[in-house]
Amino acid sequence: MLPKDIEEKLKEVDSSRNKRLEIANWITKKPHYVRETLEFAFIPEGELLVQAAWTLEFICEFKPNFFLKYMHLFFERLPKIKNDSALRSCAKICELLCHYHYMKTLDIFSSILSKEERKIITECSFDWLITDQKTACQAPAMQCLYYLSWDYDWIKPELKNILMENMANGTPGYQARARKILKRL
Repeated sequence: MLPKDIEEKLKEVDSSRNKRLEIANWITKKPHYVRETLEFAFIPEGELLVQAAWTLEFICEFKPNFFLKYMHLFFERLPKIKNDSALRSCAKICELLCHYHYMKTLDIFSSILSKEERKIITECSFDWLITDQKTACQAPAMQCLYYLSWDYDWIKPELKNILMENMANGTPGYQARARKILKRL
C-alpha cells in the first residue's frame, strides 16, 4: 500500500512533460518514495501503474542517482510488465540505463549494468521487437540492442534481420529508427 501522499501525487500525473517532471521532483525530495513508486509501478492492474511508470521514467532521466539505488527491483520485475503505456516507460528507462552504461557520460554512471541486467534488457528488447508492441516501445528496444551489441557480437546479425524484416510493415517512426540503427550497425 502506498503512503497516502504519494498516491495523491500520482493521481495528479498526466501525459504532460511538465506534470511528470513536477511529480518526479516531488518524489525525489523523499528518496525512499522512489522505492514505493517503483513497487507500485509493477502491481498488475494497479490503478496508478501508468502514472508510477511515467514518473519513474522522469526520475531515471533527470535524477538518475535516485533510480539507480533501487534499480535491482526494476530488473526483477521488468519481464513481467504487460501494460502498453507502462511498457513504453520501461523501455525508455532501459534505453537511458544503456546510454548511461555505454556512453559513460559521467564517471559515476560507467559500468552501472551488471551482466545479468544486460541479459534481461537483451531478452526484453528482443521480445518487444518480435511481438506486437507499439513503436514507442520498439524504438528504445532497438537502441538498447544497438548499445548491447558492443558487448555481444551475436546481437548485430539478429537485430539486422529483425529490423530489415519488419521495416516494410512498420510505422514511419519504426522505419526511421530502424534506418538509423541499421546505418550504425
